Amino acid sequence: MKIGDLVKVKDATDYNAYMQSLVGHIGVICADLYNGNEVWVQVHILGKTRPIMMSDLEVIDENR
Repeated sequence: MKIGDLVKVKDATDYNAYMQSLVGHIGVICADLYNGNEVWVQVHILGKTRPIMMSDLEVIDENR
């Protein structure tokens, strides 16, 4: 995943209410964030820029 990629939030059973509200929505990666061993990205989704773990996202168009 890189800045500018279109991504969709994956579904998982262990999500909290905040993440459940984002499941299935599409956004654009704006920036990379690194926090210890986990990789986070800033995703512009639903009119706001939000930090989301890369493992919770799937790339929509890999052929860019």
